[in-house]
Amino acid sequence: MNRGFRRTRLSVAALLCSSLLTGVPQAAHAAPTAQVVDMFGRTVNDYGVKLVDWQGYLANPYVELTVKPPPEVRYPVTVDLKAEGTSRLMMDLPSRLTATGATKTLSFAGAAEQKTFKLAIHSKRGPGPDESYTLRLNVRDAGGTTYQQSLPIRVQQDEKTALQPTLPITFDYRFDTITGYFNDAAFRTASEEAVKDWFRFFDMQPFDTVAAGAEPNHLPGNDWQNTINVTNQSAYNGMYVFFRGIQTPYSTGYPAGNGRYSTRGGQQLPGPLHRSTAMIFEYDEANKQLFTSLADEDWYRTEIQGSVLDVHGLVMHEYGHAVAFHSDWAGMRSYVQGGGNDPDVVAYQGYAVPLDSSYHIPGEQRYWDRLSGQSGGWTHLFPTRRWMLTKLALLVAENAGWKLNRNLTPFLPPSIVTTSLPQATPGAAYQHALEAKGGVPFYDWQVTSGSLPAGLSLDRFTGAITGTPTTAGSSTFTVQLRDYDRLSTPVTRTFTLNVGAGPANLARSATPSASYTSPWESVAAINDGIDPPRSNDTVNRRWGTWPQTGAQWAELTWPSAQTIRSADVYFFDDGGGVRLPASWKLQYWTGSAYADIPGTYPTALNAYNRVTFTPVTTTRLRVALQSGQASVGLLEVKANS
Repeated sequence: MNRGFRRTRLSVAALLCSSLLTGVPQAAHAAPTAQVVDMFGRTVNDYGVKLVDWQGYLANPYVELTVKPPPEVRYPVTVDLKAEGTSRLMMDLPSRLTATGATKTLSFAGAAEQKTFKLAIHSKRGPGPDESYTLRLNVRDAGGTTYQQSLPIRVQQDEKTALQPTLPITFDYRFDTITGYFNDAAFRTASEEAVKDWFRFFDMQPFDTVAAGAEPNHLPGNDWQNTINVTNQSAYNGMYVFFRGIQTPYSTGYPAGNGRYSTRGGQQLPGPLHRSTAMIFEYDEANKQLFTSLADEDWYRTEIQGSVLDVHGLVMHEYGHAVAFHSDWAGMRSYVQGGGNDPDVVAYQGYAVPLDSSYHIPGEQRYWDRLSGQSGGWTHLFPTRRWMLTKLALLVAENAGWKLNRNLTPFLPPSIVTTSLPQATPGAAYQHALEAKGGVPFYDWQVTSGSLPAGLSLDRFTGAITGTPTTAGSSTFTVQLRDYDRLSTPVTRTFTLNVGAGPANLARSATPSASYTSPWESVAAINDGIDPPRSNDTVNRRWGTWPQTGAQWAELTWPSAQTIRSADVYFFDDGGGVRLPASWKLQYWTGSAYADIPGTYPTALNAYNRVTFTPVTTTRLRVALQSGQASVGLLEVKANS
């Protein structure tokens, strides 16, 4: 026995010797890895990072990430970051822009140190598909050993169709007689696009027509001397823009302060809104090169304080004075007098944003656009290149009298779109992704109360509920959604997920009827089995009573008696002629009359309103509605066994 043990020990020793001599590797060791963590404390090494291109013509929000260096390497350590795949990627200063992406270096004296950096993407003009890029980390320790790792960068393109101004814009180049800048087609296109970029975000319909020759304005000569009086060459019903190039001393824009204002239907519009504007362009020809490209991948070549003058960026900035940031706009004078204490601005930025004496948003970092880190001025968080519109600038500009299109993604608050979950089956794989919109969509999903059915889990990054449920039953839980905006209020929604048979929706076998149905609507909508995406459903059938108001009803009738324990009602509300009811209730047919069903009757938008009650057996279930100031309607009714 002892001899056998010795022989075994010698054999093992021989094997170890052999492997050392021949270089055969022993147990594999994972390479040292830096951790990348987001603001929610999630390690993103595997999932990666999600950016958003908000609307194509606006400075995009950034995400802030924290790098934790690997503890098992020799210090000091440097981590070289590269966001690669497009020149539009950028990181906060100090960093570099290149044709293939942004680079930045972080240094760590010890393993306990952590460093943050910010990652964003420059806008892509016009619609396009979502994009995929790569964030690479090159970790270099004190001995010169390097370790490489990478993670994906996903870019959500929010503009799926071309965003065009709703207000017609007429450009007049007749008075560009000093420099002739606008004779160049590329120069003209870049300038026109910069003006249109402002109006893409305004929700404005055409005004009353201004006849040719009816709109006086004025344009300067060099040194702003020898002013000439001008007027519109053609009739127009939107905004008229006079362009002129001069040689000195500066560029700017301004509205026509002639006391004539835009009207619609003969009524002066609030603001009041000027009828025309002027854009004056000047640059130092001896020391600057004009840059006119609008190509997405060329933007990083521009400069604000350098030898390359970006035509689009300069016009966008200076035309801001013409369209809003000028004392000739009465609404902006009031904004300045109030210290920038506008409710929408304060809600977004977190505090009032005043304007300086030249009607600019101040250049201090406090007043940089909060989510993009850009300022529309000389400096911001990222390498200074093209001047860009910011959400903050648009919110301030609205004070001039323009109405922003609040349906565009930058202005949508975060919300959970999903209203109900499909049933699951015990022992069968389940997958359903919760949907959200609005805010800055590097979303964080969490269950905050209740619990998912056993065997299922919620992915914090994607909102997907996946797994294989093990037990039949019903689980009710609340999901919290947070977007990547530190000032956003988390939103929640409560779901019930049935595993197994669950309660049956008896409504599907009933015949619907109603007190009144608008000719273009359908009472068949109330039990067609389609879960609405929102209360203002513009895709599926709807039941509505416009223009009828007062007491209205819709009901379900079965050929034989049914036992009902709860009901789910989804209201139709288009924000106009059909709105939520002032009150409502359920009634059941006793065989000779309708009787009210006691219960609590919620009136939530964009969700099913559930009423649970002592079971009733009936052949008819009625939803009785009392309208408020508008008509009423329903999208779906579920009667649960």
